[in-house]
Amino acid sequence: MPEHTDIQGVNMSKSIRITIVFLIFAAALTFCGFAEEVPYKGASPWAVPELDKAAEYGLITDKIKDNMNESITREEFAEIAVRLYEKITGRSAAYSDMSAFADTRNPEIFKAYSLKIVNGTNLQRKLFSPGQFTNREQIAAMMFRTMQAIKPDADFSAGEAGKFIDEKDVSDWALEPVKFMIKNDFLRGDGGRINPKGISTREMAVLIAARVYEYHYPDSGKDAEDGTGTDDKTGTGSYNWDQIVINDTVIFRDNYHIRSKDGFYYIFIDAERFKYAFKLPYAGSYTYPEVEIIGGNITASWSSGEDTVLKVELKEGNTEAVVGGTKVDAGMAPYSVGLKMYIPINLFISAMEMDVETSSNDDTLFVQYKNTFPAEILAGTWSDTETDLFVKLKDIEGGSVVLPSYATAYRFNSDGTYELIKVSAGGINDTIIKQRGRYRIMGNTIMYYEILETVYKGAPFTLKHEDKPVDRPHYEFIYNYDTKEKIIEIGGFWLNRI
Repeated sequence: MPEHTDIQGVNMSKSIRITIVFLIFAAALTFCGFAEEVPYKGASPWAVPELDKAAEYGLITDKIKDNMNESITREEFAEIAVRLYEKITGRSAAYSDMSAFADTRNPEIFKAYSLKIVNGTNLQRKLFSPGQFTNREQIAAMMFRTMQAIKPDADFSAGEAGKFIDEKDVSDWALEPVKFMIKNDFLRGDGGRINPKGISTREMAVLIAARVYEYHYPDSGKDAEDGTGTDDKTGTGSYNWDQIVINDTVIFRDNYHIRSKDGFYYIFIDAERFKYAFKLPYAGSYTYPEVEIIGGNITASWSSGEDTVLKVELKEGNTEAVVGGTKVDAGMAPYSVGLKMYIPINLFISAMEMDVETSSNDDTLFVQYKNTFPAEILAGTWSDTETDLFVKLKDIEGGSVVLPSYATAYRFNSDGTYELIKVSAGGINDTIIKQRGRYRIMGNTIMYYEILETVYKGAPFTLKHEDKPVDRPHYEFIYNYDTKEKIIEIGGFWLNRI
């Protein structure tokens, strides 16, 4: 493989190493602070935005924070209810004695009982059953009584609460509380059902508590919802992007998480996607990082052969990171959901000197290197064979040119338009794909958009469709460029200038 050089002929691996070593010290200054534990673990991705707010409100108790997707017990909910009461009223809940129940000594349960939020399961035997799981209608009723304790004179009528399909499954004693909770959007269902007898999870209970908190303090969640809070380098005031594009790796909404802290947004992606997203340009065989996860300890390192270019160490549940041997505060900590480990990427965006920007309609966040590959170098025709597919296209379509099994050619024009031809002519499912559209260079990534595609198939080739619009943009990474050989590596394939 030829020596990989930049456009001046200077070794790129060395240049990257110097830049990143400098940025390690910049990161140490930028991410100052003390390490702290992540506020919760094991949450469902859909629950994360509201759980982040609940954590800010102080509604996630120590007993539940390590596994938010676990079923919630009566004891755990009593603690949440008391915490919510105290946060909203500003008063400490009290209890007179601990003789009401024989199977618990938890003072939070007796506080909840004194506030008439909870009852026993067997008054004759003085049982509370603290470890018993609680269902959705029970949660609704207990939260209803919590609100009554907070503001006894308020209107708690259900009024014109919307109908739900499984209303008949709600116990008579719970029907009014359930309707009230639905009317005020505290309790939410799915497909017109609220599943009243379904066991509630910890995160469900916390989300209901957070909604009640915001009902009493309507401005409390404003920053997180409308983006009016202070942004850091990875936020533009909105975080509901349809997708995030890191170099040429597209990560859709369901596969990234956003968490906020102190007015800053932090982006989390899972470790598998991280491996392919954060690659180095001009690094030859060492483009991708090595990512190792052992017992919650995460190490990501990039090398250039014998030397380590960058090494970052993180730990699940801890915001302290080690970047090139220097301790820094990453802002938020990695966490796991099921078998996936989610890594906060803000630190890497800074350490690898990357820029962020959003699309014009604000539905895509781009994370790219600051130094953009020169457009004047890319302009021209490139092919992975000795054949100029653009000149020989008519002969190819007619079957008079013998081609390798696969051939690709690009033509990048200085006006921002491009053409692409891909040929598969191995005798099985022969195909010609032609594209034309527009392109833009972002960092070391080429974005193709406004794409029209024409496809031929068969032997001889037969037109299948012509100028069919391609719905989404397409991305390819420029891995390497060699000035002497005039070759470029796009999308993992070496191409020669024609």
